[in-house]
Amino acid sequence: MKKIILLLIPLIITLNSQNIKANPNNVQNWLNVEINKIIDLYRDENIDTIVRLNAIEDAINKNFAGTGIARFVVGSVWKESNELDQKEFIKQFKKHLYLTIGSLMQGYSNQTFTVINSKEDKNQGVYLIDIEIEQNEQKTIVTWRVKESKNKFYVIDLIVADVSLVVTKRAEFSSMLKKVDNNLGELNNLLKDQNLQSYNKLIN
Repeated sequence: MKKIILLLIPLIITLNSQNIKANPNNVQNWLNVEINKIIDLYRDENIDTIVRLNAIEDAINKNFAGTGIARFVVGSVWKESNELDQKEFIKQFKKHLYLTIGSLMQGYSNQTFTVINSKEDKNQGVYLIDIEIEQNEQKTIVTWRVKESKNKFYVIDLIVADVSLVVTKRAEFSSMLKKVDNNLGELNNLLKDQNLQSYNKLIN
């Protein structure tokens, strides 16, 4: 799974806040342009690590449905927690995402990406964008679930080999919660320490 996520990373950080008329073809064309932009960032060896991390963090904050995903990954613990702990978890979870991406991007090695299909699932109110990733003659198809809200697109999930990235994250955080007796405040402390260690490791 880690290898697959690595292949996805350059795509995760491409989404921005441009106003684009919502239809599958426009979403497909726009995504293809943005992928090429972000790949150029990682091909340039002269770009500082902190600059790259800041770019990833900004993209996660603006373009992922971070609050919704954060609530989902902790399940019923969310409703049992106070507002301060909830807000802190959203903050730390977003940091966790961008630092994870930053770590995986260290292994980027010129993978190629091609948008091959796009459609609208009107029943669920989402756009499904299929992207083919090729590395060493091996091909992987990733389906992006993108939702429009107030003239802006948000990534709500990625599907690889019928496996949901969001569901995988829920399993990961469920395991972490068990270690702290389902206490979101304690999970925040644990995640904050992990985030700091990850950041220092990346910039040193």
